[in-house]
Amino acid sequence: MELRASKVSRRSVLKQAAAISAGTAAALVGGDAQAAGEPQAPAIPTGTQAGRKFRAFVVRTNPPGTTIQGSNAAVEQLTLKKLDDDRVVVRTEAAQVCYTITGQSVGNYPMPRALGHGAVGIVEAVGAKVQRVRVGDRVIAVATPACGQCYTCLRGRPDRCQFLNIGFQPYATLEDGTDVIQHDNTCGFSELMVPLEWACVPVPSTHLSAVELAMLADVCCCGLGTVFGVAPVEPASDVAVLGCGPVGLSAIQGARIKGASQIIAIDPIEVRRELALRLGATIALDPNVEGMNLVEKVRSLCEFPNDRRLAGGRDTTLTRNDAGPDYVIEAVGGESFPPKAEAGPDPTGLLPLQQAWELCSAAGHLTTVSAGQRGNFTVPAARWSNGAKNHHSGNMTGTNALRDIPRFVRLADSGRFNVKALATSTFPLDHAKDALQIVADRLTIAAVLVFNA
Repeated sequence: MELRASKVSRRSVLKQAAAISAGTAAALVGGDAQAAGEPQAPAIPTGTQAGRKFRAFVVRTNPPGTTIQGSNAAVEQLTLKKLDDDRVVVRTEAAQVCYTITGQSVGNYPMPRALGHGAVGIVEAVGAKVQRVRVGDRVIAVATPACGQCYTCLRGRPDRCQFLNIGFQPYATLEDGTDVIQHDNTCGFSELMVPLEWACVPVPSTHLSAVELAMLADVCCCGLGTVFGVAPVEPASDVAVLGCGPVGLSAIQGARIKGASQIIAIDPIEVRRELALRLGATIALDPNVEGMNLVEKVRSLCEFPNDRRLAGGRDTTLTRNDAGPDYVIEAVGGESFPPKAEAGPDPTGLLPLQQAWELCSAAGHLTTVSAGQRGNFTVPAARWSNGAKNHHSGNMTGTNALRDIPRFVRLADSGRFNVKALATSTFPLDHAKDALQIVADRLTIAAVLVFNA
């Protein structure tokens, strides 16, 4: 099914997104109703923090085939350990429920771990060596921290900072004394986060709610990074985005902000295609309808207006491989669970990767940010070794959190980036499994946990 941009009612699109939400989900359709209140863990702005009680969503060992609702993951009371010198205690206001966490919630881990990454909160204590933030600051705890000094940070890939995977140290204990670690070193599904200093980005003054800010910590930052990062989209270009979840929809908005002339959205879920048109896509395609003709269809939409080679044109009579978008962004990934919304043509996630490679123009840029694919695919060796198309991989594709998060906050604050349209469901911490389930089922655009008294 092909959709083209038209006057789509914002209310009707958001109603559609909200209508497919279920359970305790609350649609975010206006005002500051989603603003978080005080959490249950009382504020202790001074001292070592050792012995402080709080609640977090903790997962232990699960056998293969465990469902989200059948997982042993649960909200439990923890006791904080002594604060390390380079860490920060953050009282969580809201945490985004990334699709990758759905698989983590049924994982098999040797040590209990608190889940979640990408959240916003208030700094309540800092370690002795911390300089980036102060007590009282509102900060976004990002999924991809950057120290700014290591090998990869100094070579233009702060999103691959060497402090990203430095190992997880126990930060709290269960009631029986068992140590608990923070998954991804942030544990957004918790009343208290204890991230490393370089994972904290102070939030500039803003009218955005905690829910909107939490979205910017991970999925929106990832999507915007595809068009602002290592392969910045140029004005008047053709852009194709495969996958219209919160990452792909953020990329679509970023391409619009950057001035792309044509933005092609590709997703099997109708409500996501409709929202993509509302947020900046000029045409939306259903990969199930297009089938194996998808690549040729997208190429035909990107016919260059000039075929004279000596006048900057593109002579596609020489090779059809020269046709295609200037920028291709792949944000599909493999399925952790079968969706209840419209399923795509390949649950392994390999077909979208291969199609993204094929439809990218000869000198274009392919950016891949998805995860969870199963298996491998092949590309012609000669085109890989002696071609001109550029491939940029990695979840954040060069995003520098300390530099870019404040930029993205300003884009959202000014109304140029619509983050509220993406955060379609909210849940309290006690319903974390419900939030994970609706995200796994693809029955919402994005879900956010909020921490209220």
